[in-house]
Amino acid sequence: MKSFCSVGMLVAAVLAALVAVKGQIPIPRRELGFVYANGQPNASVHLDFYIDLICPDSKAALPTVLQVADHYGPDRLQLVTHLFPLPYHRAGFYAAKGAHVVDMLSKGKSTYAWFNILYNNIDSLVNTATHQISDAAVVQQLAKLAEDVVSGSSGQFAKLVDSDTVEQDTRVAWKYACTRGVAATPTFMVNDVLVSADPSWTVKDWSKVIDPLLAPQQPVVIFQ
Repeated sequence: MKSFCSVGMLVAAVLAALVAVKGQIPIPRRELGFVYANGQPNASVHLDFYIDLICPDSKAALPTVLQVADHYGPDRLQLVTHLFPLPYHRAGFYAAKGAHVVDMLSKGKSTYAWFNILYNNIDSLVNTATHQISDAAVVQQLAKLAEDVVSGSSGQFAKLVDSDTVEQDTRVAWKYACTRGVAATPTFMVNDVLVSADPSWTVKDWSKVIDPLLAPQQPVVIFQ
């Protein structure tokens, strides 16, 4: 039994019901997710990685996933990380909004540094560490961490994290993940197909999935 941080399939069912009632899920202004190291859209392999920034299992999986992307390079593999903040991780949604703020302020240069700094400070962001402080205090805590990845950002962070744009971008990204059937973190998809990977996978494990996709196709022989 996998021990991933999980919402359960109830999330997808609830979202499907809401879609039936409310209609169209908002269409994002741009393609969703955060591209790693200039991964190319025409790469043969697309690895979509769904994480929660307060999830220990996501934290455990991130280093290897980045190693995989580095191993194959941006021309052969495009890594896109999607944020799926779990509702029972109190600081998760603010952390995800913070990613959008950092991405905006750094023009995409410090987004993955934001993921890493949150995971390095995860003990101060879990529920047991934040349950007695206000939401405003959580935001200030995140703003201080943002200063470490985008110099001079702390003043802007608190304002931007509550902006309508960041709020909607974070919500739409979460809803998109639901439409893809994501119900746990981390979740992995290769070329839009769910892969039953887990945080213990090594680069060698991933290569067993990816290498065949990069191998030259055998010519089709037609017998007459």
